[in-house]
Amino acid sequence: MASLRVLVSAVAASAMALAALAPTSAAQAERKPAEPRNPAIPQRYLDQAIQWAPCSFDATIKQAHPQAPTTNCAKVKVPMDWHNPDAHPDITVAIAYSKATGPVRGLLTSNPGGPSGPGLNLSATLAVSRPQMFRDFDLLGFDPRGFGQSEALRCLATSEEVAALPTTPDYRVRDEQTHRTEIAEARLYAKACASTEFGRFVSTQQTVYDMDFLRALFNHRLLHFVGYSYGTWLGGWYADTYPQRVGRFVLDSNMDWTHSQWDNVNFDPWSYQRRFDTQFKPWVGRHADQITGNLGTTADDVQRTYDAIRGKLGALRQAGKTSVRPHELDFKVLGVIGNDRRFIRALTDILVHDELVKAPSAKVQAGHVERAWARLAPALQAYDTLATIKSRYQIPVTLGAGEVVNLGALGDTVRCNDTAWNKDPRFYTREADRMARQNPWAGYLNGVPLCAFWPYPPQDRKLDLKGVPRMLMVHSELDPQTAYEGALRTYKDVSHAARLVSVDDEGQHGEYILGPSSCVQQFGDRFLFNGEVPGRNEICGTAPLPEDGSVYEVKGPLDGKAHPLPRSLTAGGGEQNPLLQEIFDQTAERPVKALNR
Repeated sequence: MASLRVLVSAVAASAMALAALAPTSAAQAERKPAEPRNPAIPQRYLDQAIQWAPCSFDATIKQAHPQAPTTNCAKVKVPMDWHNPDAHPDITVAIAYSKATGPVRGLLTSNPGGPSGPGLNLSATLAVSRPQMFRDFDLLGFDPRGFGQSEALRCLATSEEVAALPTTPDYRVRDEQTHRTEIAEARLYAKACASTEFGRFVSTQQTVYDMDFLRALFNHRLLHFVGYSYGTWLGGWYADTYPQRVGRFVLDSNMDWTHSQWDNVNFDPWSYQRRFDTQFKPWVGRHADQITGNLGTTADDVQRTYDAIRGKLGALRQAGKTSVRPHELDFKVLGVIGNDRRFIRALTDILVHDELVKAPSAKVQAGHVERAWARLAPALQAYDTLATIKSRYQIPVTLGAGEVVNLGALGDTVRCNDTAWNKDPRFYTREADRMARQNPWAGYLNGVPLCAFWPYPPQDRKLDLKGVPRMLMVHSELDPQTAYEGALRTYKDVSHAARLVSVDDEGQHGEYILGPSSCVQQFGDRFLFNGEVPGRNEICGTAPLPEDGSVYEVKGPLDGKAHPLPRSLTAGGGEQNPLLQEIFDQTAERPVKALNR
């Protein structure tokens, strides 16, 4: 879960150094309010009539696993503000539910990340790969408030406001034009998302209250949970709020959830750069013989080719031959390299833009995608589909005069509501400038967050996890979306309530069930189904990247930190679940700019 830039909620949050980077002064930061007492659940919400019907995805789940129970869907009413349930209109939360096929061992729910990732079908989809979930647990899926099929957060602006925004030819060029553009965009998005009373209550703490209401609604004493990326932040906050309700929590690809949202976001430029430099570029070079018109045989060659394509895009745009800006290539690659199998998609994106500079047009056309796809050997094509690649290059809708534009429910509103942010937009432009000098590919990633202009106070809490039973944390060494260093810092804060399993020489974001390490699968299954807690600081091996014959060692934070497990536990890879992969693709890869202007 996490944002790529000010207008994005695509890439799950991470961190860049072990020192906390809090707002620079008390005057610039919101004063932290006292943590409120947990609200009681008004009886009328527990007594509400619920209209159930088979979920739209139920047939798909049963096709993938014929023995799956029926998953029914409904919408339930919850207060907009749990602390003042009568002060605002109720909102709805979309839920999906199935009964355990065997003796029920509890209620299990999940979250894919974001924040903003829809989770309605996630629990059932996880169970397709782990049928024991169907047998042992009542399964609950839900879309968090503000997103998916739940009550939608509407971020409204006029077409005139959008048209009046300044633009920049390339966000990587850190000049005053880029700064003005980023500040203006952030100001407009904050205004749009805060324009309704609901915007203030699209937060982690309110979602935690929703989750505990659902636990009570289904009459379970404990809640079990599998959370990825931002889902680890959500799970950590739930555990701190309701320690007595925590069952078995698997927290995978962890945010630094004991610190601030800014601490997390500020890791992203560095952690993305690391994945790009240490794994993606060398991988492209190793497979030069599987790419027609290859991009180079070494990481340095690949970087030079990439920069050349990017430079040609800039020149073509300046000459009026295309409207595609150079940073759009960066954003395409950034959106997918958190998944090992999606290296092929990132490679294809580079080839698509290479075809565009050879045959310029206003936008990427079907022919560019088809020619790029044809440059891949069949072994690489087997990891994706041409139709999916084409769908990623849709032409944006043209806005009419006077039209009200819904900019979309931005996950950044959750970040703004959760913790304090520096209110000086120039603080963020200076940070982006500094990061760009240190990390030339991804350094400009964050820009100015809309949180710099967010009008509401944060609903922050200081996590200590007192009384929480052991949770399982899982993390890969080179994860770009949630940096390992941030996960490790949180683990040190909560080691009394958690165990950490790390994956050496791996950068996959999302390890349990979807990831390549069979070692992680064993630890996760033993914990979730049997309650077996691993030892301290376990380190797993992983499987090779796509089409690689072996795992290539990468220097990183795990080197020399602990003893790896026996090789018998390190080979492998999780089986593929295309339904699950689609959920994670949707969560991680969203349009980096809500409007392509």
